[in-house]
Formats: sequence, structure tokens, C-alpha cells
Amino acid sequence: MSTPCAQTDPVVKRRLLACFVYMLSEVCDALLCADRSELPTDNARVVLPGGLYPRDWQVTDLFRNIEQVQRCLKEEIRAFFGPVSTTVDVHMRAHEIVERTFRGIIEAAIEAQLQREAAKVSAAQDSLQKALTSLQHTEERLRVATNAAGIGIFEWRGASRSGVWENRQMYQITGQPEKKGPLTAEQFMALVHPADVDVLLSHFRSAHASAQPVHVAFRLSRVADRALRTVEMFGHFRSLVEQDDYIFIGSLCDVTERADAEARLRDADRRKDIFLATLAHELRNPLAPVRNAAHLLGHDAGNDPAKREWLRKVIERQTGHLAHLIDDLLDVSRITTGKIELRREVFDIRQALDHALEMSMPAALQRHHDIVRLPMEQPVYVDGDPARMTQIFSNLLDNAIKYTNEGGRVVVRAAVVEREVCVTITDTGTGIADDALPNVFELFAQGSGHGEPSRGGLGIGLSVCKSLTEMHGGRIVAKSEGRDKGSEFEIRLPICEANKQEAVQGFNGQERLSVRLPILIVDDNDDVALSLAMILDEHDVRTARSGEEALQITAAFKPRLVFLDLGLPDISGYEVARRLRERQAAGGHLEIVAVSGYGQPEDKARSASAGCDSHLIKPVDVEALLAIVTRIAARPTLETTDVSSAEGRRK
Repeated sequence: MSTPCAQTDPVVKRRLLACFVYMLSEVCDALLCADRSELPTDNARVVLPGGLYPRDWQVTDLFRNIEQVQRCLKEEIRAFFGPVSTTVDVHMRAHEIVERTFRGIIEAAIEAQLQREAAKVSAAQDSLQKALTSLQHTEERLRVATNAAGIGIFEWRGASRSGVWENRQMYQITGQPEKKGPLTAEQFMALVHPADVDVLLSHFRSAHASAQPVHVAFRLSRVADRALRTVEMFGHFRSLVEQDDYIFIGSLCDVTERADAEARLRDADRRKDIFLATLAHELRNPLAPVRNAAHLLGHDAGNDPAKREWLRKVIERQTGHLAHLIDDLLDVSRITTGKIELRREVFDIRQALDHALEMSMPAALQRHHDIVRLPMEQPVYVDGDPARMTQIFSNLLDNAIKYTNEGGRVVVRAAVVEREVCVTITDTGTGIADDALPNVFELFAQGSGHGEPSRGGLGIGLSVCKSLTEMHGGRIVAKSEGRDKGSEFEIRLPICEANKQEAVQGFNGQERLSVRLPILIVDDNDDVALSLAMILDEHDVRTARSGEEALQITAAFKPRLVFLDLGLPDISGYEVARRLRERQAAGGHLEIVAVSGYGQPEDKARSASAGCDSHLIKPVDVEALLAIVTRIAARPTLETTDVSSAEGRRK
């Protein structure tokens, strides 16, 4: 081989030499052929010798190396035929064979390269098709998910502030008609509540400057109906090639229901805290005068009949207030759980009003109020629970008295309007603010609504009134013209016809009999048992602190009346009642009265099933207790005669 071929890289040189020997052999074989037609055709496949090119060879490498081989081969042919006298035709044939050989080699190499590239393109197309199919499936799943979750997706162009694209859910959230296309930034900001515009813009600016995602909640008015909705936005900025331009890709979700629920929860939590603080305050208030009265009774005031009577009334009034608070709490619990039951009967609504006025009159006199009852001449009958109806009117009267300054006026009216009786209670008190009127019947709502503190109570009385009124098929509304202009509560109830009214003959509590009854008081609280024994000191009274002790005393004492606490330390009062009934002699008369702090309907039903004749709730109404004693004493029996002649013992 001549010198020019030896100027290449040693590694490449070795490869070129192998190819050179191969091609030289091919050329020589072709020159020896006499027939020109035996020359290789353009379509003949040329098989390159192995090892000429690496696995990752390129066409440019082929051209560079083949050019070197061709130059060297031509030089060697000229050197070979130089000293030999030959014809032009032989030279032409040699050059033609060389050209054809190299062209075949190049074409074969190009075809091989094209096949390689075609295989790569085919593989890339398969990967692309799979990626497109996967993308379509992902978009379909995303579309289903966003529709199910109610999420709107949109794109905005920063420089033009135009909407690029929105999904269908976005149109539903904003109320924008689809035919009008995406909202622009200006159109969208026009929907945002004025109070939330600065918040939204500050989030956008800070997120754009820091390249952080956007997450903000705000209110907007829908295009279609102008309904105010609370929405939550997530999104991020994507920079474009153009300077100072970007695409904002975001999502929007209507969270009005969630925001309202969170607001109600926060409000309920706030009211709960206020209620607990108020409850502690309301429970401590009556305990203070009771403790003071107890202290005074133990000193000089106990010797003065006038002071002693005043202190007695203080204790009675404050314990009654405590009992009223507990009753309100229990009523709320029963109403909210649906456990309250009305004991319906047909009665004259005037009776409930009279009773409520009688109950509220001491508080009105204490505050020097003028209570006016405009008379209703004819009876008006309703079908309902007299006790609950009295409770409704009493709560409204107490509320009017409480929120009316001293020397005020409270007017009670009742009239028939079509087929309803309308009862209104009007006062000259502090009134109710316009924004507080819609919430005045909500649980734990307190105060007059003018920013002044509550004047006592737990904020549950009006809620109880509303619930009980609706249970009677009626309705209640509150009215007020504003601060210091008083308030008016109106109750409307359906009336009914009463063809026959039966007067219930009640017991005259002032009538007392001289019969001494054997009475057993069972209570593990010594103060309760001994104070009750002092009230009944006209009778033969024994006390027991436990269920077993009560059963032992009963075996020898044989009481006619048992006041039985249900929560005893050893065996329950229910079990004591059952055993007493089992031991009761045939024809014997034994009255068992359950005395407990539990007064739910299910508690009364359980005590009745255990054998109790009646159920009193602590703190016990003394008049009701004495009425039971007098009723039993009025029942003549052999045991009464025997016991009244015996000498009683007190413990």
C-alpha cells in the first residue's frame, strides 16, 4: 500500500487494510471476467467485511473511511498497470468496476443505516403511541374525577389577561355560559366579593414573585344568578418564552357548604364556651344567698321570727331558681333527642296564662314592673299539654321582665284570629337589634342583641319555647323596632271545639288531717333525710341510709309511706322497691314514692315498673310532697288506727 494510506490512525488503518484487501480481490475478479455483463449490478448487495466499523457507526464515518480506501485503491491500480501496456478499454473497465464496487458498498451501508434509523423511529412511534394512549386514559380519569369532585380547571394568559381554556365544571361554578367562552381575568375579578379582592390579588402577586403555588379561599358572585359562593383556588405559574409573560394553570372548587359548616361549628363552639361560663355563673348566683342565709340562721337572725321568715323565703326562692335552670337543661336535652312527650288534653288557654302570670308575678314585683293582662271574656280551648303551655308563657314573661328596666310595663293580650288563638307578650325593655332577630330563638343565644351583657339565664328559654310551640302545631315570632323600643313575642295556636269540659277536682293543700302516719325516708344523704324528717315531724318518721337498713327497719316498723332515693350505696332503690312489694302483706296499704335527681320519662317508667306509686324529682316540691302525705293520711285503714295510737319514734 502506498504512503497516503499509511497516514491514518493505526486502528483505522488496520480496518481499512482488511477492507482494501477485500475490495482489491473483488476488482481483480471483475477484471478477469471477459464478459462485461458479469459486472456487479447496482442492486447487488455488497457484504462488508466484519470489524470495519463499530456497532454505533454513522454514515459520515462511512463516507470518510470509504473515501480513504477508494483513494488508496486507485493509486494501487495505477501503480499496478503503470509498467504494463494495456488498452484504454481495460483502464476504463477497471475504473468502472472500482466505481460500481464503491457505490455498492456505500448503498449497502446507507440502507443498513436507514434500517437502523427506521427501527429507532418505529420504536419511538410505538413509545409515543403508548404515551398518547396513557395520556388519554389519564385525561379521562382526571375528567371523571374533576366532575365528580366538582373541580373547575382553567388557564389564563398573563400578558393578555385572557382566559385560554376552561373545563365544563368551571362554567358551572362561575355561572358563565359556555357559549361565551372562558372568563378573562378582569371578568373573573369582577365576580369576586369586594372584601376579598385584596386578599386574592396579594396571594397572586406573592406567589408569582416567589414562584410558589397559589392556595386561597374567597367569595364570588355567580354570573347567572349572582348567588354568593365560597370557592377555593389552587394553581401555579408556568413561564413562557416571551419576556414577562406566563400561563397560570389553576383549579377552582365550590366549598360553600363546607365553609358554612365550619362557620356554624365555630359559632357553636363559641356559644358552647359562653354557655358553660354562663351556667357556672347562674348556678353560683343562687348558691351565694342560700349560703348566706344558712350562716345567718345559725346566728342572731335565727332568733328573730321576721328575719327567719325572710331567710326562709330567700332559700325557697333561690332553690326554686336552681330547679328551674335544671328543668330547662333537661327540656333542651329531651327536645333535641326527640324524647319529650306532650300530655295532651283540651283546656282553656286562659288557665295556662293565669298560671304563668302567677308564677312570674314575684319577679315582676321585685323589679317594680306593671303587668297588664287584657282580659279575654270567652274561653278558648286548645288541644295540648297545659303544663308545657304554661312553661311557654312563663318563659316569655320571665324574658320580658328580665330585659325590661325597673318600673317598666309588660302587656299580655289574647285574642281569636280566624281559627287560631293569638297570644302576644309586649314589653318596654331593651328591644332586639335587627341582626339579632333571626337568631333570637337559637340555642344559647343571649342578651338583647345590642352588645350589652346577658341579664341572666342560660340562653335556652326561647329555644325551648319555639320547640314546644311547634310541637303544639303553632308558631312563634319575635318583633322589635330596635334599641330601647321594647320587644313583642307572638304565639299562634290552633283552637278546637270543646263540647264538654270536666273540671278536675284537685286536692286542697291547706286541708290537713291529724292522723300520724308511719313514714320511712330512705336516702344516703343525711342532710336530705333529716331535713325531710323535720318537715314531716307531725308524723312518725324513721330514716335509713342504705337499702339493707331500709329493709331491716321495714320488717319491724311497717310504714304506710316510703320516700325512697333510687341511688343508694349498696343496693339500688329499684331493688328495694321490688323487695318491699314482695314482702307486702295481702290487703296491706303501702305507698312507695321514688325521690331522685333523675326525672326523664324513662326514669319514671323504670321506677313504676319496680313498684313505685309516684316519682318526685329533687329538689322536691314540698307542697307536692305534703299533698301525698295528706292523701295517704285521709285513707282510713286498720293500720292507721293502730299506728296512731302507738308511741312514735324519730331517728
